[in-house]
Amino acid sequence: MNIAMPLAISLLVLPGTAAADDFFKQLRREDGITGEQAAARKKPAKALPSLTVAAQPWKKPVWMQSRANPPGFSANRTTNAETAGFSQPATASRFRYKAVLGWDSEFVFRGLQLAKQNASGGIELAYGNAYAGAWATVPTVDAFGFYQNRFDIFAGYGFDISDAVFGDVGVTGYIRTDDGVFYAQEDSVEAYAGLSMGGAFKPSLYGFYDFMLERYTLEAAAEYSLPLGRTDLVLGGTGGYSNGDGVDYGYLQIDAEIVQNLNRNTSIGLGGHFAASTEATFLQGLALSGDTTTWFGVRLRTGN
Repeated sequence: MNIAMPLAISLLVLPGTAAADDFFKQLRREDGITGEQAAARKKPAKALPSLTVAAQPWKKPVWMQSRANPPGFSANRTTNAETAGFSQPATASRFRYKAVLGWDSEFVFRGLQLAKQNASGGIELAYGNAYAGAWATVPTVDAFGFYQNRFDIFAGYGFDISDAVFGDVGVTGYIRTDDGVFYAQEDSVEAYAGLSMGGAFKPSLYGFYDFMLERYTLEAAAEYSLPLGRTDLVLGGTGGYSNGDGVDYGYLQIDAEIVQNLNRNTSIGLGGHFAASTEATFLQGLALSGDTTTWFGVRLRTGN
């Protein structure tokens, strides 16, 4: 191969490369910047700020707890867990609503067993500190008409006494649409007043007076809720004394409920309950001969 051809190619390429280098050097000199100065002026790229995304805890409204004591439905409850935290002191949201639908294997009200299996439900509307609502309990197994359907209509007013103590006053009308046999009663009107506190155990103390039955009741209650993620284990206890209409007795009730919070506004709970009385106020078969009883129930709750 003729050595002259590679040599000729080199001579053609090298001048072009050198010319290109001279061209770019000339541009830098025209800007008054040498190659070294241009390199020195290069600033390192800024690192993008790191973003830390913190997991936000899911906050559950207090009313979703199994029974966040009075006022409202809790002052008119037929069992300790049925009303599940209705009616808290007024919040920034002026209008509020709560609704409950449930089923129980027994209907126990202040130490008296008024029916076996029953369906129950109610709704409460609140504006500011005032509230009103209705509650219904209907026996589902009553072939002989032993039990009464009961419809409660109530209204009340809750207020702050201090940062930790809340007051509540109100009135309830009881409408009983059937004659019944066991502890059958006429329609009546009852006034109530009570105090409740927040904290871990949510203690409350209430007094009730039924004008038609001339019966008064004193009742103290407490509750503790153990959060387990979106599930709560709720333990509650109630003790009371009732006197009037020829019958006086003391009673105790203990409740345990597992509450699964489906979302921020809705929950479902499954509970077991035990009650004891100083008198034979519970059904054994078709006779009022027991002073203790146990039952279970399920609750679906929603509200804002």
